[in-house]
Amino acid sequence: MVKEIENVLSGFPGYNCFACGPHNEHGLRLKFFHDQETDEVFTTICTDEHFCGWPGIVHGGVQCALVDEVSFWAMFNETRKIAFTAKIDIAYMKKVPSGTMLDVRAKIREIRGRRVEVDSVIRDEDGTELASAAVTYVFPRKETLRQILGPELLSEEFLQYVRD
Repeated sequence: MVKEIENVLSGFPGYNCFACGPHNEHGLRLKFFHDQETDEVFTTICTDEHFCGWPGIVHGGVQCALVDEVSFWAMFNETRKIAFTAKIDIAYMKKVPSGTMLDVRAKIREIRGRRVEVDSVIRDEDGTELASAAVTYVFPRKETLRQILGPELLSEEFLQYVRD
């Protein structure tokens, strides 16, 4: 069974994520789904030419954003907590063409203390692996979030997604 993951962050003041922000007119506006059979989180996207570095090839930074974002939502779907990207180890194996449907998937490898390790992959329509990544997230402390985001953004509603 596949279930859409609600973007609970989209209603918070100042939230304008390039990858998943529904109101970011220049972003990817991704939606994410949880496949309960495989326990993977995934999204699909057909990228436009303006996301390319070279004609017809999706920019490596956009590819990195795709694996980071799908990995975040895999982590969030499991923990229901906000975490920061600490490390992305990405392998660009084949060109990622624009104008074709891409399948981007992630699965948690390990949750250990304040760290979450997630594996992700970008595949083409035929299932060929084009890029893969190992992404590490760290749950921030409330004080760290307060310093980074400012106290005005840390409402009680937002704090429910922050790990103590």
